[in-house]
Amino acid sequence: MTIHTAPLLDRAQSREVDRALASRGMSTALLMENAGRGAAEHVLQLARSRGIHRVDVVCGPGNNGGDGLVVARHLLLHGLEVRVLSLFDPSRWTGDAAIMHSALVASDSSAVIAPAWDTAIAAPLVVDALFGTGLRSALDEATEAIIRQFAGRFVVALDVPSGLDADTGKALGPCVRADVTLTFGTSKPGLHTGDGATLAGEVRVVHLGAVAPVAECDRWLVSGVSVTPRALDAHKGVAGRVLIVGGSAGTAGAGWLTALGAHRAGAGLVTLATRASIAQPAVLETMTLALSTDERQCAAQLREQCARADCVVVGPGLGRDAWAKSALDAALETARALVLDGDALTLLAERGEAPRSNHVIVTPHPLEAARLLGVDTADEINGDRVDSARKIAAKYHCVAVLKGAGTVIAHRTATAWIVAVAEPTLAVAGSGDVLAGVVAARMADRERDANAWHEAAIEAVWAHGHAGARLRLQRGATRGALASEIADHVGAVLDAQ
Repeated sequence: MTIHTAPLLDRAQSREVDRALASRGMSTALLMENAGRGAAEHVLQLARSRGIHRVDVVCGPGNNGGDGLVVARHLLLHGLEVRVLSLFDPSRWTGDAAIMHSALVASDSSAVIAPAWDTAIAAPLVVDALFGTGLRSALDEATEAIIRQFAGRFVVALDVPSGLDADTGKALGPCVRADVTLTFGTSKPGLHTGDGATLAGEVRVVHLGAVAPVAECDRWLVSGVSVTPRALDAHKGVAGRVLIVGGSAGTAGAGWLTALGAHRAGAGLVTLATRASIAQPAVLETMTLALSTDERQCAAQLREQCARADCVVVGPGLGRDAWAKSALDAALETARALVLDGDALTLLAERGEAPRSNHVIVTPHPLEAARLLGVDTADEINGDRVDSARKIAAKYHCVAVLKGAGTVIAHRTATAWIVAVAEPTLAVAGSGDVLAGVVAARMADRERDANAWHEAAIEAVWAHGHAGARLRLQRGATRGALASEIADHVGAVLDAQ
């Protein structure tokens, strides 16, 4: 199994990289030139592929505006009709941006530099060079009026879409919605999760002409997963045993969907232990166990079953009464590997303490994450999804999977991974239940290193997200998918090399 990753640097780390490169002899002006020239190559390719010959480059007052000036100069050299729309008087540019302004004028005396506040956007392609990674507050009304004119045009953002927090992925207010974001040196966390997962569009990294000296990195972008093909002589015993504890009256389907997810992700044997009446198994291949409604007898049953399972899922459709609490306690005491989802997360939040097992993965959506951290709203979680996932992992001594566009997986060591999948097909009831089963199947694989449960979570999230994408392409629609249909594509994603 191989997980392909790329480093994600926040604004402070990005500045440190710039300083380190400068200390090696690469001036900041050279870095700006390399960034702008590399970005111009992408813009040129995008323009030509769309038959576009006119480009408006909208520049702000800082280094992001300087990058835009470099882009404009190189596009002019390639014969495009380019206008620079400046957010302020060009005489106010300083430092490297002033150098790039002089270079633009010297290179093409006919270059058009107009005030952005009273010049209408006219080109079909707009380059957003207003504000880069340093922005920490909402855009003012004048700038908001300018970016409203971007609507309906192909937008390329430099480094980050203006108005987006590069570290957290939160839109600070009105924000540019980019079709493509060209980010410099290394990618940024905020481009791949939260609001950034949709506002950034396609993200491409533009290199600075030197290897970025990334000494330490605690955030990573997952760009691919390759799972080792199953051996020809494999059998159900080595593929792993998954036990699912869940499903109550009215929510029995949650347990069955988790079972289906585990089957499709390759578990060798799946058992659903439930107090719901079992008339006909929804998944014929799933074994069933009727749990006693007596709390003590149920706990005894689960301790016995947990000892046999390679991974236990607790929570889908479980309920939140005293019986459910007893079932969760039994699993926490005896399971060697555990996935907590759904109602089990609410019960865990009520406990307010870490599980006794060190082999726990929790899979909350933002509202469940808010309960786990004792905050009021999901908005507080989504304001900084990486930090929220880290806090959950630290508080509960687990691997945290914070679901949503750009799912974040955090280890209790504070390392975090973002799986950059924003898939609308997953917006359906039961999708999270399927994911819990996929996570459990990957944990139950007997070839799994018991010290690398985060890898099981990464594989599962990747497979689940891309299964949704496959289903969307197959159906030709983002609406109307069923969670069971998402599960049906998981195995093909895992086996794709």
